[in-house]
Amino acid sequence: MNSSPPFTLVTGNPNKVIEAERALGCRLECEPLDLPEIQSLDLLEVLRAKGEEAWRRLQRPIVVEETGLSLPVMGGFPGPLVKWMLEAVGPVGIARTVHALGDPTAIAQCALLYRAEGVTLIGEGEVRGQMVELPRGEGGFGWDPVFVPEGHQQTCAELDPSVKDQLAHRGLAWRNFQRVLHSAGVV
Repeated sequence: MNSSPPFTLVTGNPNKVIEAERALGCRLECEPLDLPEIQSLDLLEVLRAKGEEAWRRLQRPIVVEETGLSLPVMGGFPGPLVKWMLEAVGPVGIARTVHALGDPTAIAQCALLYRAEGVTLIGEGEVRGQMVELPRGEGGFGWDPVFVPEGHQQTCAELDPSVKDQLAHRGLAWRNFQRVLHSAGVV
């Protein structure tokens, strides 16, 4: 996709915009709406609620994103509530918690929702990995300094952005999402 896509990305997070633009290979029109996030451990339920609110406010084709970090040792918590956990204890606090509980396994998730008149489409990406106790690397954001994708030795923050885009949840979600949009005739 080299020309501008037929939607507005609704996010106030410039890091998400950068990764989306790299994945799509084009500039995106963005709208930094402050959308309410329902409190649910179901990533798709949170995503759908955000999508409906963005559609209600903008009344034009939109895409919203929701990410989650599922920690099996904590029964899947925090999932899509990870934003609040990051604000409370930071990525190091999350990593130390799972190590103290004896299982550093983590599943990074991203889901994207396209909403237009009468159309809702979803693309998802998920990557298993391990949390490391001490942050490593200068790149990325969120839990990137403490998350090592399965089969690799470097944290997402240590990886070159082009490599991270190939391995991580957001890049995978955008690639899957492009296929969904193409199959539906949106792009």
